[in-house]
Amino acid sequence: MGPRRLILIGGAGIAFLGAVAVALILWLGGSPAPMAAGPGGPDATTAAPPALVPQPPGAPAPLPSASEPPVSPPRIGGRPHAAASVAWDQVPTAARLFDLGPGLAAPVNAALKSARDTMDTCFEEDTRLLASRPAPKYGPDELPTGPAVLVLRLESRAGGLDVVDTEVESLGTSTRELVECARHVLKGWPVAVPNATGGIRYRLIYLLQ
Repeated sequence: MGPRRLILIGGAGIAFLGAVAVALILWLGGSPAPMAAGPGGPDATTAAPPALVPQPPGAPAPLPSASEPPVSPPRIGGRPHAAASVAWDQVPTAARLFDLGPGLAAPVNAALKSARDTMDTCFEEDTRLLASRPAPKYGPDELPTGPAVLVLRLESRAGGLDVVDTEVESLGTSTRELVECARHVLKGWPVAVPNATGGIRYRLIYLLQ
């Protein structure tokens, strides 16, 4: 083989090796380097947790949102009553006998019916008084709408309750004499409740009729 042919073969080999090297460089340089996942990165799948703001020592706790409803203490038993140590004007008022509960409504109703029978003399005397008096005059804003309304003060004891006193809610069409007579009858009136225990107060609306 002559020198010229050797030179041509060597040049072709060098050219082939150079082409291979260029191809390797292009192939390696075309693959992107892997990116670390992080906030805002294209490969991020979850958001980073928000940074906690440090609170200075002794800082007060944040106040609740204004939209949160206030928390009220639960009402025990759901019936209007109070301990005997509570002032009468702070004892809840029951508008109906049913509000006292099934264990008290029936015996209190029976006792008040018996008291009403005793008040017959009060109503008879009131009728005589009205017949001997001129009809009362009322202003346009003072027209009564019904008979007197009393508030009974009931306090429990072992085996029952007592009407320890009464309050005048309104006189209505009743005379003062009738109201005072009825209050006299009701004061101290007993209510038999065999399972009752002492130390509980009730207030009950009572229509005088």
